[in-house]
Amino acid sequence: MIDLTGRTGVPVPEEVLAELSESCRVLDLEFLVVGAAARDLVIHALQDTDPVRATEDVDIAVAVHGREQFTTLTGRLSRKGNAEHTFVVLGVDVDVVPFGGIERDREVRFADDHLLDVTGLQEAHSTSTLVRMPQGTEVRVATASAQTALKILAWRDRHHDNPKDGLDLGIILAAMSSDPFVDEVWEDDEALDATDADIFAAASFHYARIAAEAFTPADGKAVGDVLNDPVQRQKLLRHMRNSLAPDLIDAYRSGSLVGLDR
Repeated sequence: MIDLTGRTGVPVPEEVLAELSESCRVLDLEFLVVGAAARDLVIHALQDTDPVRATEDVDIAVAVHGREQFTTLTGRLSRKGNAEHTFVVLGVDVDVVPFGGIERDREVRFADDHLLDVTGLQEAHSTSTLVRMPQGTEVRVATASAQTALKILAWRDRHHDNPKDGLDLGIILAAMSSDPFVDEVWEDDEALDATDADIFAAASFHYARIAAEAFTPADGKAVGDVLNDPVQRQKLLRHMRNSLAPDLIDAYRSGSLVGLDR
């Protein structure tokens, strides 16, 4: 558990998470904080740093058995625009993405025929961490390692319109080589050996391996396909805006392959 009790300056609105928690609780649904809010809770709040790319939105992924459960949940929320998954909660924009029984071939088709790839959400849910907010609200949040895989897949789908996921990936991977994440990297002989003890690359290898272990080989291949494509790789490196990006991505790809083999 990550305990933020009593902390000030946490850049995620707890009252919004509390409202979403109650809406899901009464329907016996589980949800997971993802996106920038997850990054801010699991990385920036722990490291007591300010987000490089601040956001006022909250993204959650909700485990549902089917469309009826999702419709029942969203019927309790105030819709924003015409999209089936965008809402406003206490004045904050919230994106609600369903996964689980509603998926077909790792995709969700919304009523407006919009198709969304949700690969990685079940995996992130199964490995999530509990975060206790400053006022006591408890929520499940995607771990830093799971966020790396989600960011790569989100970048694949959205980078033509916005490169923000590449920047986020660079921020997350860089954070993995600092406290409090780096201690377990120093204890990972496999990661250190694979990267000549370069702690930045070793952290990328280590957390990529952990992320990949939650995937089946077939689903995990989606992440590898992005990193193995020379054109996409070059674009991703540019969007990461990090001088270490080539080393980080090479180490990530190697760690991911190891994790998928386990």
